[in-house]
Amino acid sequence: MGLMFSIWTSLPGRKNDAMPIFRIIRSGRYLRIEYLLLFALYAALSGCMQNSVTDELPDEAQRQNVNALLLSATTNPGQKSLEHAKADIASTFGPSKRILLINYASLPDKRDAYAERMKREFAQIGPGYAIESLHATPADQRLAAVQNAEGFYVSGGNTFLLLRELYEDGLVVAVRDRVLQGTPYIGSSAGSNIAGQFIGTTNDFPITDVPTRRALGLMDANFNPHHPDRESEETEFGSRQYKIGEYVAYNHDEVVIGVTNPGMLRIQGNTLSLRGTGAAAYIAYRGKIETTPSVVDGEISRAIESIRQKSQSVHGP
Repeated sequence: MGLMFSIWTSLPGRKNDAMPIFRIIRSGRYLRIEYLLLFALYAALSGCMQNSVTDELPDEAQRQNVNALLLSATTNPGQKSLEHAKADIASTFGPSKRILLINYASLPDKRDAYAERMKREFAQIGPGYAIESLHATPADQRLAAVQNAEGFYVSGGNTFLLLRELYEDGLVVAVRDRVLQGTPYIGSSAGSNIAGQFIGTTNDFPITDVPTRRALGLMDANFNPHHPDRESEETEFGSRQYKIGEYVAYNHDEVVIGVTNPGMLRIQGNTLSLRGTGAAAYIAYRGKIETTPSVVDGEISRAIESIRQKSQSVHGP
């Protein structure tokens, strides 16, 4: 007795416009597959599973080899691009010279020009840097590019676009694993935002959807770039703090670190420190805020511990 099995998909239009993805017809020993898109469907699902929303964020033990620098801004007002960060970039990358630029936060038609700009910028930071742009790498070679890079520079732009394309390329876990193994990571703005646990504290419009807000999780906190300064940007400061206050009130187990434009967050294992002349950081947790302009090593980590202890004395663990 014959058996017929079909999977159908509905395309825009009339109900009768539905088309079969594939059809299996069996009669006796014969098997025929028509419109065979099953392999493509399987491949797509496999890619989604590799970077699915069930991926767990790294814990403290897994983060002990992280070597990262998170710039709040690529350009500090009054200075040239990356001028305020040259020494810290060189220190973070150390002997690593073959750098993979991930500029997915830029709109597609601007990526070529941005890559050329970054090549010029790194020539000013120091000799010997070889910048390879992920967007210019053939799709089937991008995983190998991540696995072979000596360091990552993840540039700014739109955070949603950046994270979406990393998920679509199946590279979120690959980048995370390399950084957990000690490969240097430098992010700027959007590239810094995805280094946190979730991208909920980005300042960007959601120009596209993302599979999940879950990001790289290189630290036990979220990053907010371009945070206004309390003294020189009083109105903007109040507005930003209100938004972050709502975020931590609803997501009460998450810490948010806002860093002003001159600032950078240095991550060495589980130790977080502020870098940058004239920088300030604002740490928010469960309705409380700690402010630190200190660039002493580990000062951000100590501020986070302090604000957590104060919150627990009021709210409990």
